[in-house]
Parts: sequence; structure tokens; C-alpha cells
Amino acid sequence: MRKAKTIVHVNQHMIKYNQKHGAEFPVLTVKHRGKTYYAHEVLYYDYSKTLYQPHKPLSCGAVCWVETEGNVTLFDWTAVHQEKHPSIKSKRQTVRRLGSKSWTSSALEA
Repeated sequence: MRKAKTIVHVNQHMIKYNQKHGAEFPVLTVKHRGKTYYAHEVLYYDYSKTLYQPHKPLSCGAVCWVETEGNVTLFDWTAVHQEKHPSIKSKRQTVRRLGSKSWTSSALEA
């Protein structure tokens, strides 16, 4: 069974937005199995590599990113600061696991 690649890059537009508006929204964009997630922190549990390809950017325009086929845990601290951001209507999940089915399901048991 082929492992799914996870790609993580820094969203420079969100950094600028946060600086301009005094916000703390997640700036890490995580792409995994065709879905996009956002995080403040990403933990890698296996081999990963950082690439810089200015002449072959990702479709979003990122020229530097991290790739891994291992399991990762994402942390989104936005829910902690929900009172500071009225645009957040509901509490967000603060921890998400991406990777193999056994890895992601073990988070539900914990």
C-alpha cells in the first residue's frame, strides 16, 4: 500500500494578515490526500525533507515546503484565542492526526 504524501508550507499572506490585524490565525498550510488543513504547529514522526524550488513552485505559489510520507500531528491554537477573533463561529478541533489509518484512529482511543 502506497503512503500518502503530506506537504506543509508557510502561508505568507496569512502572516501579513495577522500582522496587519493583530490576529493569530494559523499560517501553516498542510495538504494531505487532496484536503487542506491549517495549523500553528506540525510534528513529524518519520523522515521528512525540506525543498526549495523557485523555478518549480507548488500550485499555490509556494517555493519552499516540507514533504513527508510519515505520520504528522497538527495543532491549531485558534480555538484557544476564539474570544479575540469574532469571525470564528464555533470551536475548532485543536489536534488532528494525519497519516496511516492505524495512526489516525489511535487518536480517537486516547
